[in-house]
Amino acid sequence: MVFVPHDTDAVNQLPDDAQLLKQHLRASMGEVQRLKQMVDKLTLQLARRLRAQFGASSERFDDVQRSLIEPAVLDELPQSKRAVPAANAGQLDRSLPEHLPREQQEIRPDVTHAHHDAQGQGCGCITCGGRLRSIGADVSHHLEYVPGRFKVVRTVRPKLACTTCEAIFQAAAPSRPIPRGAAGPGLLAHVMVSKFCDHIPLHRQSRIYARDGVDIDRGTMAGWVEQGHALFYPLVAALGR
Repeated sequence: MVFVPHDTDAVNQLPDDAQLLKQHLRASMGEVQRLKQMVDKLTLQLARRLRAQFGASSERFDDVQRSLIEPAVLDELPQSKRAVPAANAGQLDRSLPEHLPREQQEIRPDVTHAHHDAQGQGCGCITCGGRLRSIGADVSHHLEYVPGRFKVVRTVRPKLACTTCEAIFQAAAPSRPIPRGAAGPGLLAHVMVSKFCDHIPLHRQSRIYARDGVDIDRGTMAGWVEQGHALFYPLVAALGR
């Protein structure tokens, strides 16, 4: 690409000698390179400030951001601020919320075709048959989401009969929010909270539940909501008093 000045006076001041013109061009290119490095440095500082303000401190630049930064600019960063190699990334503290339950999964190497011990478990090297021993493990963490799931509660009330007087004993059926209704208290609360607190219409909830293989008609949920209102009348009256 050839740079063509738009200023007529600047063009007139350019030397006519080819050698001098090359020297002038080299000096201009050096100035442009210096300005480019300054822009890259400011871009890095801005990205770091935005990351510190809006993102996690362990966030890394993506490939597009990294392509804008010269190696010389990266060399100016303190060692503690540089990207950590992927080999050590699994050992970092991700600062995930401590209150969340932890689930551990162990992925063992496939040695099913190796030497087997007395219990029939693979325990030998697949190359030479030597016994394997543990030398450590790489640990990594990630945040996962388990969507709310449905379940069917099957209530069984056995009947017991006396062999002498033939009296029959059976526990009373547990109460339901809606008599003879199919919705348990947790489902009914979830539908109403989703509608009134999260502003999810009933027809949209119906489509969401259908993705889990549970078909609940919008009209059915409307009946649940209408009858669920009656459950709050005593509380509303108490608040009114």
